[in-house]
Amino acid sequence: MYINCKLLLSVVFLLNLVLPVFSFAPSGGVLMLDGEDDYAILPFAEHGYIFPGNTDEFTVEVWFYPKAEAAPEQGKYNIIFSQQVRFGLLPDNKCRRVPISGKDEVCSYGTAYLEGAGAHGPRGSHAPIKKDQWNYMALIFKDSTLHLAYNDQILRGQKQDFLNVIVEDLNFPEWFKHFCVGGFAKKELVEHIPYFHGEIDAIRFSDIARYDLPAEVGTSPFEPPHRFSNDKHTLALWDFNDKEGADHFEDESGSGYTLIGMNGVTTSGPLVVNLRTTSITTTWGQVKLDR
Repeated sequence: MYINCKLLLSVVFLLNLVLPVFSFAPSGGVLMLDGEDDYAILPFAEHGYIFPGNTDEFTVEVWFYPKAEAAPEQGKYNIIFSQQVRFGLLPDNKCRRVPISGKDEVCSYGTAYLEGAGAHGPRGSHAPIKKDQWNYMALIFKDSTLHLAYNDQILRGQKQDFLNVIVEDLNFPEWFKHFCVGGFAKKELVEHIPYFHGEIDAIRFSDIARYDLPAEVGTSPFEPPHRFSNDKHTLALWDFNDKEGADHFEDESGSGYTLIGMNGVTTSGPLVVNLRTTSITTTWGQVKLDR
C-alpha cells in the first residue's frame, strides 16, 4: 500500500510538470475601475466605429480581473466594454445553458452586433469565468460563424449565413454609440446603470479571425495568447502601460484611438509577478517583462 501511494504521488507530481496550468499575471500597468461611476471613453463624434462597415471577420479580445462582488447589482448592468462588440457580466439567473459551479464563478458574455441578407441584431454566448482572478475572453468571427473563447476553452456557434458582417451603424441614441471601457450612460435615460468593478490589462481589436478555430460546433480546448502584439491586422490595442495615474490611455496600434479616463479612472504602476503564486507555465507577465 505504501508503494502504491508513493507511486500515485509521483505520477501527480509529474503531471503537474507536464500539463499546462491556466494562469496569468500582468507585469505592466492595468486600468483600474471602481464600479461606481468611472469609465474610459473613445468619443463617437471624433472616432466613429472601430470596425468599418462590411468587416466580415474579426477578433476582439481582453484580459480582465472582476472583483468578488462583480455580479451585477439590482438596477445595474455590468459592462467591461461596449460598442459594436460588448463584453460583460450577468447575474447567475440570467445565464443561459452555462452551469455556474461555485461562489468563485460569475456568468460572462460576449456579444457582437451583426447584419446581412436583410437581417441584423446581436449574437453571442455566455461562459463561466472566475472572480478575483485574471480571465481571458475573445469574440472571433469568420465565415458567418461566431466563436467565444474564454480562458482555456473556445465555443463555436452555428454558422448563420444570413449574418455575415459587423453592423455598420448601431441603432442606438447618438450618446450611446461611444466606445466605452466600463459603464457609461445617463442615469435618467437607461433602466439599468452600467458599470464595471475590477481591472483590465489589455484590449485588442483585429480585422482578421486569429487563432486555430474548431471545425465542429461546441466547446474545445483553447490556449489564450500570452500577449497582444501589434501587427498589420491590429485596428486598436490598449495595454494600459501608460505612466502611473494617467487618465489618457494610448492606442499602441498607431490608429490614434486614445481613450479618455472619466470620473477618476486611472492606470496603476507596473505590477510585480509573484512566482510563488503563479503556475509553472509561462505567464503573460513574464512575457511582457521580456519584451
